[in-house]
Amino acid sequence: MKGAKVDKGLSIFTLPLVPCCLLLLLGCATQASMVDMESEQERTKIQQAQIQERLQAVESYFKDRSTTVQHGQTDIVIKLDQVTTDLQALQGKLEESSHLLAELSQRLDDQTFRTKELTDRLDVLDSQVVSLEKSVSQLTGVAPLEGRRVEPEPSSKEPQPDQTIVIPGRPTQKDKTTGLSPSEAYGLAYNDYLKGNYDLALMGFTNFLTQFKSTSLAANAQYWIGESYYGKKDYANAIEAFQKVIVDYPKSNKVPGAVLKTGYAYIELGDKTNAKAHLRKVIEDYPFSNEANLAKNRLAELK
Repeated sequence: MKGAKVDKGLSIFTLPLVPCCLLLLLGCATQASMVDMESEQERTKIQQAQIQERLQAVESYFKDRSTTVQHGQTDIVIKLDQVTTDLQALQGKLEESSHLLAELSQRLDDQTFRTKELTDRLDVLDSQVVSLEKSVSQLTGVAPLEGRRVEPEPSSKEPQPDQTIVIPGRPTQKDKTTGLSPSEAYGLAYNDYLKGNYDLALMGFTNFLTQFKSTSLAANAQYWIGESYYGKKDYANAIEAFQKVIVDYPKSNKVPGAVLKTGYAYIELGDKTNAKAHLRKVIEDYPFSNEANLAKNRLAELK
């Protein structure tokens, strides 16, 4: 009984301590939670800082790459411009070389023609010497020596009309158009074309091909036959003439122009399908030519 009282007394004294303990425990828990929260905040800050560093590194990388790409693109543009310039320079040199080669070929054609002309004259003179030797032999009764030419005695008589010497390849009073060199004959026909005398130009270029078909100007003459028909608005014959340039002279520098003007002629005839096909052929086969630029512009107009 006495022990029970003592316990009861102790419990009475200990009751006020319970809230304090609870408060203390709660305070400790709150402080621990705050510490945990602060630690979590620190970890979060550290993670944010790491993420920020990574983002900066990524941004720096892409910035550097972007700068590199921009520099690379600039370098590519510069190199492309340089290549274009070099190509234009090479094209100019090629055209200049082609022009010089054409001039040399024309000179060679003229020289060949003149050489043949002189050879023909020598043949005529040789035949006359043989005739004179026979005449002297008949008058003197002495046979002419082989391999030796006998000089005829001077005669005061004028030659008769039927005795006039006609030298092949040289102009006579009847025909002033013979004896022209290839370049001279070509030049006359070309001048007729420039003056708009298309019929005379056609005649001149056709005669040129008859007499000088194997010369270096043959492809040009065939091309200008097509241009002469085109100037006369005879587009069907123009197409036929241009096709001869393409087929008969495939390595000529007149081929791009022939293909282009074939396309133009088809446009005039209202045949857009064939016109577009020939214009595209110029662009595809001769991309760096002046004809290609003209074809592009004309093709754009047809769309």
